[in-house]
Amino acid sequence: MTENKDSELTLDSDFAKKAAAHIEPILKHLDTEDIIIDKDKITELFVKLWEHEDGENLDAATQRLTVIALFMYTTHNVLEDYNIRIDRARQHITHSFKEWLKPDMDKSIADEKASTNPFKAFVDSNQSDFDNVFGWEYFMPDIKKNDATELNFKFKKCWFAEFFIRYGRIDYISTACEFDKIPWNAREDYVDLKLTNLFAKLGTLCQFKYTPIKK
Repeated sequence: MTENKDSELTLDSDFAKKAAAHIEPILKHLDTEDIIIDKDKITELFVKLWEHEDGENLDAATQRLTVIALFMYTTHNVLEDYNIRIDRARQHITHSFKEWLKPDMDKSIADEKASTNPFKAFVDSNQSDFDNVFGWEYFMPDIKKNDATELNFKFKKCWFAEFFIRYGRIDYISTACEFDKIPWNAREDYVDLKLTNLFAKLGTLCQFKYTPIKK
């Protein structure tokens, strides 16, 4: 699906500019190190697929998920054209997301570390973020928490897995999993994570179990 030369869309059209604005805040952080790539190829494919997904008319929650998934898909496909291995591409993509999320995440982490119980503060703030991101219709979550000792997310459905199955690239599901681990990666000094992800193997369960780091 990387061929888009027959598309009537150009990056100069109003639609393309509006679509590209969704991906640019993430794409600007893409760093492929010693391999120079044409990022416009990612944008062009994103614009084409954004039109296919009717992205501008999606509700806010679905639109955000679609932007994230299409960034993964288009970047993987273009980097594949540059002979960048999927595991290496996954690292580049995850780094882009980390940098995109960093300003808000740094503020949250600073607030958590300033509290008397950083893990409890993480549970409280993550619950709010969770409610905004992992809606019932997309992930069918089951949430169990003890502010002091555990935060447990169990998903019976995965919007990202369904998206990549629809696009015929189940090997990209693991990239979505890396995206979901970013909040924990930034808090490894006071939050531990036990992850069970069966969606990447076409299973029916994903579980994130957060506990305080034992000192």
